[in-house]
Amino acid sequence: MVSQRNDGSRRRLPVRNRRHRLAGVAMGSALLLAATLASVGAATRAGAALPTVGGSCGFHLGTPLVTGALGTFGFEFPAFPADPHQVCSVTVTGTASLSPVSGPAYTNVAGNGGSASFTIHFTGGLLPPAVVWTWTPHCADPASTGVVTLTIDGQSATSAVQPAQSCQPDFGGHSSLAFATVDPSFLWYAVGLTSTTDNLGYWGVTAAAEVKGLGTAATPSNFLTSNAPVVGTVADPTGGVWVVAADGGVFALDGAPFFGSMGGVPLNAPVVGIAATPDGGGYWLVAADGGVFAFGDAAFQGSMGGQPLNAPVVGIAAPDVGGYWLVAADGGVFTFGDAVFHGSMAGTPLNAPVVGIASAGAGGYWLAAYDGGVFALGDAPFEGSAGALDLVAPVFSITPSPTGAGYRLLGGDGGVFAYGDAGFFGPVPLT
Repeated sequence: MVSQRNDGSRRRLPVRNRRHRLAGVAMGSALLLAATLASVGAATRAGAALPTVGGSCGFHLGTPLVTGALGTFGFEFPAFPADPHQVCSVTVTGTASLSPVSGPAYTNVAGNGGSASFTIHFTGGLLPPAVVWTWTPHCADPASTGVVTLTIDGQSATSAVQPAQSCQPDFGGHSSLAFATVDPSFLWYAVGLTSTTDNLGYWGVTAAAEVKGLGTAATPSNFLTSNAPVVGTVADPTGGVWVVAADGGVFALDGAPFFGSMGGVPLNAPVVGIAATPDGGGYWLVAADGGVFAFGDAAFQGSMGGQPLNAPVVGIAAPDVGGYWLVAADGGVFTFGDAVFHGSMAGTPLNAPVVGIASAGAGGYWLAAYDGGVFALGDAPFEGSAGALDLVAPVFSITPSPTGAGYRLLGGDGGVFAYGDAGFFGPVPLT
């Protein structure tokens, strides 16, 4: 496999434009961890707030990542913050229990149904924390599939059903279930989605730099080595795909040309998005402070770097006539070059922060919120939202169909929600 780094050491090109700066954004073995999530609520364009626990420092338990091999398995439950930009800490008590899907109950699991108290810290950074519970199976457990339920303040979370463990005599005669730790940085969730040019597939990316293709999108053979969490992706209109990390590193995959990156260059704020020029000859990166970096034939048309912002910038999109739009977490939209202002959600009370923007052509754009709500502005058609669904994880990305007549939302659990002429080709695998 080819290893491609994003630190500028491979095909690094000079930076054409500098931004103005503001100091200042499918599962493994063992068992099912069963979850019951409350309804997210009905929505027309906006969604309702995700169900959370933790009071004013709230969070939403997500589907756990299952790791490990014979002997010990870890279940890492992401704690998605109620607001991805919140900075706070909360001490909670979690209770985990192991029980079979069917058949007689487990009778000799040490710690089964036990509780532990722990403190979760939210830093306002790109990665959520996660609560880790471990299960050590032994011969004494019945050979059957089972469920481990982690509950915090009445909210539970689940993994897929896992196959029964085979008997391992050397492991002894008892099993254990126990709290392990709080991981401050959970990487295994989906953060970006982009459509193929034929609208018959899409690429999805995780913060851990996993890139998966579905439909006509081929999964790249490159093994990505990223120095920072991946934050987004965009298709090359001429074929291929670009992936961007928080440190400004850019990966050019599946034939997409590399035009440069900010990898290895000190930044005042993390990069949060990428947009391609209409001809595929370049791309823009945007940082949380509103700074913009232009590469290839992408013209620098201005930025919000150095300007006071009411909320961090969370995304960038480009119309088909040149220029670009930036969107902030409060729904504010900033226009540059030939990109026309078609309205924003700034000043409107939102149930959840905006997380992205997608172009419907020169005449409009969509904004997506963390709770799955969608706002259609200009002549962008409203085709539906995920606000009325029971979301397992918050929404992190929106991407348009190439025709501008539809869009897809991406949940942190890899769930894809397709609207208009945007087809559904399956969820994005996280590992």
